[in-house]
Amino acid sequence: MDHSSSLTENRKSRNYGIDLLRIVCMYMICILHVNGQGGAMTHHLGMEASWKTVVLLEVISYCACNTYGMISGYVGIDVKRRPARIVELWLTVFWYSALGTLIGVFAFHLPAEEDTLWKAGFPTMWKTYWYFSSYVGVFFIAPYLNKMVKTLGDTEKKRLCLMLFLLTSVFTMVPRASTTGSDFLGIGAGYSFLWLAVMYVTGACIRELTREEGGSDREEKKDLLHRGRLFYLLLFAVCVILTWLSRFLIEDFTKAVYGQARYVRLLYSYAGPTMVISAYALLMIFKGIQPSGGIRKMIRILSPMAFSVYLVQVQPYFWNYALKGECSFIAGEAPLLSLVMVLGCAALLYLFCTVIDIPRMLVFRLLHIRRLTQRFTDWVLRPFDKMTQ
Repeated sequence: MDHSSSLTENRKSRNYGIDLLRIVCMYMICILHVNGQGGAMTHHLGMEASWKTVVLLEVISYCACNTYGMISGYVGIDVKRRPARIVELWLTVFWYSALGTLIGVFAFHLPAEEDTLWKAGFPTMWKTYWYFSSYVGVFFIAPYLNKMVKTLGDTEKKRLCLMLFLLTSVFTMVPRASTTGSDFLGIGAGYSFLWLAVMYVTGACIRELTREEGGSDREEKKDLLHRGRLFYLLLFAVCVILTWLSRFLIEDFTKAVYGQARYVRLLYSYAGPTMVISAYALLMIFKGIQPSGGIRKMIRILSPMAFSVYLVQVQPYFWNYALKGECSFIAGEAPLLSLVMVLGCAALLYLFCTVIDIPRMLVFRLLHIRRLTQRFTDWVLRPFDKMTQ
């Protein structure tokens, strides 16, 4: 989840459509967590219609992490990386990891495992927050990925995106969905540094290929990179429907052939082809949106806090004790009501996590964390700068 751009871009050049997309994607992630860890997607006998309705919301939201990865590249191709920014983000992670653990253990007397404190103190090394751990690697190699993308011509950029799509998404599709759940590239169903790097490069190429230039005829092109929002909305809808239907058709077919369900995540995966295309479609829909003044103010407030909404949810104690099974009652409701309740619970979860982040923001501002992290990184990197001169 690339958050550096929100603070480094000035307000005149700020892409509010992309910032809005960050918020939408985080809301979609809340839906995923309400459905999965919250238990709203529990399958009860006789409630197939409700279950399939909730699965549809799941499929609609499943591309959110891919979209975040593409956003990282889309804005990162134009942003000068500040090492101090990753330190500031790490401190945010540490705030929720360490403070959340202390509150869970000492205030609520929740059980602590042998490595609980180690995981709380070193969340990145232990991959407590998988997205951030993977993003750290992408952050440091991003300047070199940017140089690579900028040296390529338009045709080469398109070929690179197509090759990455075929290699990491299409060709790994069957082994990734098999019972072993492995593939020759170690994509890990999208939970990996390699996958985020692929999404980053894809987003960077999209930015370069859709950049408006004076005197260019790019606006008149009608390829997959230069269509109207309606086209991308239809593309997103088609991908969602295909993924949703495949979930049930493949399950029924494999049960009839093998006696048990297999390959149900052929498309239903972060790295699935339809999920990659869905993420691309969302990026193309939102990148040109220009919200009005009131909505812009809301975006400026909520967008920088989206990262913390994720951190609060996946904090181990919150994840396992506050969120687990709390929305399972939704699975027993009628289809339309279950849909409304999932959307409502996700909105409440987003709001709750946002409110939780307010004290952290105030403390960081009071302690001038941004200025301190800049001084710290300047001091740490000074010897390395001398060594590389």
